[in-house]
Amino acid sequence: MNASDIFRKRDLTKVNFDYEDLVGRNFSDSNMSGVNLKNRDIHNANLSCADLRGADLSDSILFYVKLRGADMRDANLSNAKLWDAEMYGVDLRGADMNGADLFYTDLRNADLSNVNMSGVNLRHTNFEGAVFTSSDFTNANYDVHTLDTISGHAKPILKKKGRLW
Repeated sequence: MNASDIFRKRDLTKVNFDYEDLVGRNFSDSNMSGVNLKNRDIHNANLSCADLRGADLSDSILFYVKLRGADMRDANLSNAKLWDAEMYGVDLRGADMNGADLFYTDLRNADLSNVNMSGVNLRHTNFEGAVFTSSDFTNANYDVHTLDTISGHAKPILKKKGRLW
């Protein structure tokens, strides 16, 4: 077993990660619901298919993180930095992403229903096939590339409430 795999496929709901180095770790297929990862550096980690329901990832650094298929319902991602993150097919229903930075993030086929995306940086974010029922885009920054990947009713809402970069 690779040392970075010690957290893979585990129940980590009661683990205190305060003194654990999380950079480059493999948390794929793990239950991490409700964990506190606030203000942590978790870049290059693999959280694919992890259960992160209600987890606190606010103010965290999540550069180049793999979150494909993760369950992140009601997670707190406010002010998190998710540069170039793989979030294909993520369930983010009810999540708080206020002020997050999603620069170059892949959110294709993600469910962003009832997500607070106010003040979010959406430059070069890919939303092809994403669901946006009742999402809040107030003061979100976006560019033409991002706008081209959004379909349906969300595009005019983003244009009205957000700010073109």
